[in-house]
Amino acid sequence: MKKTDTIKIIAEIHPQHRGSINEIKRMILQCKISGADIVKVQLYDGKKLFNNDERKYLEISKDELAEINDYCKNIDIELSASIFNLNRVDWCEELDFKTYKIASRTVEDKELCEKIISLNKKVIISLGMYDYEKKGIPFEGKNLEYLYCVSKYPTNLKEIKMPNFENSFFSGFSDHTIGIGTSIFAASRGAKIIEKHFSNNKSLNVSTEMAHVCSMDQEDLKLLRNLVDSIKLLQS
Repeated sequence: MKKTDTIKIIAEIHPQHRGSINEIKRMILQCKISGADIVKVQLYDGKKLFNNDERKYLEISKDELAEINDYCKNIDIELSASIFNLNRVDWCEELDFKTYKIASRTVEDKELCEKIISLNKKVIISLGMYDYEKKGIPFEGKNLEYLYCVSKYPTNLKEIKMPNFENSFFSGFSDHTIGIGTSIFAASRGAKIIEKHFSNNKSLNVSTEMAHVCSMDQEDLKLLRNLVDSIKLLQS
């Protein structure tokens, strides 16, 4: 099976890195070994985004982003980012990012979204906080791919209304449920992209790092990689 035919797995390592560059590198290496195609961070000014400094320790500076990007290049895994501030787009462009993420909470920030989309790079957009059923698709373009998600940490399985991706404008699934079962279900329904948080300690319960419980660890990621590849082969 060609790499272009596989289901793309995006491992979100923010905020589970806990503000440590060493931990970020360790997580990236684990994601690479376990089969992720892309690792993703979040770039924001915590004061502006959350109106407090509680997440200041999780912020990634421009120099740190360059260091992380160099590390990813050295081990041959793509780095991407959810971007929440205009100047962070420029940081990523200086590093020649191939893929950008628009988080659901910023979909209605038109200035930010239009700047990202205008770069003509691949843009992945989550719609968990956007009422697409009433408002329709927020943007159109050949470089855009949409993810179905429910923006709750963790998401209860009963809240999932998984689309049939073969007959939907959604290309994939951003998974906030516990375990990898829902991601596997999404793959069986034709998802081309699976995005899920990654953690080295799923038992942590920190208010500023609330995605630990619905993250995958290294063994989960290995299993997810193997299973979605098997599903793709069966579908071909």
